[in-house]
Amino acid sequence: MQQKDYQRALSWFCDGLDSCDRYSILKLYEMWINQDFMRESMNAPMRICFECVDSMVKAGETEMMLLLSDFYKYGVWTRQNSDSSDYWKNEYEALKKKPDTIPEKPNPREDSSVIVKVPRKSLLSNRFCSFLTYTWSPTMPFGFTAGIYFDKLGGYVSGRTDFKSIHAAYECNNTRVPAIDIENPPYEFNREKWRSQMITGGVLCPIVKNRWFLSVGGGYGKREYYREIRSTTSQKFSTGNTSEWCFNTEASYQGLTLEIGSMFIWKKLAVTGGVNSTRFKDLDISIGLGLSF
Repeated sequence: MQQKDYQRALSWFCDGLDSCDRYSILKLYEMWINQDFMRESMNAPMRICFECVDSMVKAGETEMMLLLSDFYKYGVWTRQNSDSSDYWKNEYEALKKKPDTIPEKPNPREDSSVIVKVPRKSLLSNRFCSFLTYTWSPTMPFGFTAGIYFDKLGGYVSGRTDFKSIHAAYECNNTRVPAIDIENPPYEFNREKWRSQMITGGVLCPIVKNRWFLSVGGGYGKREYYREIRSTTSQKFSTGNTSEWCFNTEASYQGLTLEIGSMFIWKKLAVTGGVNSTRFKDLDISIGLGLSF
């Protein structure tokens, strides 16, 4: 701090946030108040500071009421709220007038060795947030997307499928079934089905910090095309049926998948959406709904 190396100081004081260290919280608050240019990169640490201070106040830390009042007054990771700010300031002053009823608590500026544990807000760490969404698309209605995000960057992985099970007795192309003589028996193409699977991953770049993200990624996709053949006479195929499915080797494909999309976080709700293509042969949209932790 004395050398004005604020990025290094930020990293140093963030180490104390896992245990809600008071000295670290006060120094980060001081940095946020006095160094306007640092605020954009301090959103996640100040979220943890706010949660720590709120937890301490609920645990009976009278001295932290003034700091919580300042958080509301200046809008530190929360919306500015003069009513909440005045409430906690008045609560502190009212308790101070009755010293016999106030349990002795360490002054956070004098004793930074006493710590308060708070529940982790992420599945993995207090230093970033995680999310999990159920992901749906017209061709792959079953899927999940999971990831993490920081102030300036994030990442995700996604898997989707349709869970279809199709038994194909023959292989075919776009015009015929080579294994069946066209006169024995005569047949025609009838219904068609696709079977799709995909796994992707990529990065999340914030457009609006910790609220709206742009996602770009890639992975592997597979699209299998099946066509039903039906006998046009009473004759049966070699399988003993008058209709069978064939796997269309000419129209099926697999390989590189590219996708682009976005994610919006509102409180604990995570909403995702995007579009992808496998080998530039198709275009598929996806949407997701889940929770941010």
